Amino acid sequence: MIDNTSLNYMQSRRRRIFTITLFWGSIWGIVEASLGLILHAIRVIPTGAILFPLGYYFMQKSYKETGHLVSIFYTSVIAASIKLINLFSPIIPSIRVLNPAACILLEGLGVVLVFKYLIKISHGFKLAYGLAMSIFWRIGYYLMCFAIFVPLKMMDPQSIINLDHFIRFFLINSTVNSLLIYAYEINLSYNKESNIRYNTVLAASLYLTALIVQWII
Repeated sequence: MIDNTSLNYMQSRRRRIFTITLFWGSIWGIVEASLGLILHAIRVIPTGAILFPLGYYFMQKSYKETGHLVSIFYTSVIAASIKLINLFSPIIPSIRVLNPAACILLEGLGVVLVFKYLIKISHGFKLAYGLAMSIFWRIGYYLMCFAIFVPLKMMDPQSIINLDHFIRFFLINSTVNSLLIYAYEINLSYNKESNIRYNTVLAASLYLTALIVQWII
């Protein structure tokens, strides 16, 4: 039998986890919509080289604040759900919505795998961990494309197996991702981040803002 004190504690903890993941997932969604558009427009910096390290920042913030690995994936679910609002747009092809949303979910899974099976059993963050995250989710992406998008004729297989695309997407971007993530973790070990007071209303407002930004952009 669970007493009222224990029940209230469990409810409070769940609400805190929900609020934190909603907060960081919403900010991630806003960054994906706004910065992603800018990076795609200027075409100077590879979008994939920048957005995943930023996503990693938001996911690890959720994890550090909650102490629960599942919050990493929950944060990616929130960010991915923001992308899905564009499915209601009659002028945006569904693949342009589903593809980035799926990438975000796969990024979350990649980070969870590394945190669960590598980081927890070692001391400190290694450069190889950032590379593993980047490679894991990209392998998942290729599997998803050939298992779902290509059979449904939503994606041309030639665009996936193109050598230039592979070198840029899998090799160059993964390397840049790992270097940026490692640099952040090294900096984090020397500089303590400030604490944030989380509020459910604020987190919900951020989510609504993210939906609006995604729809407008």
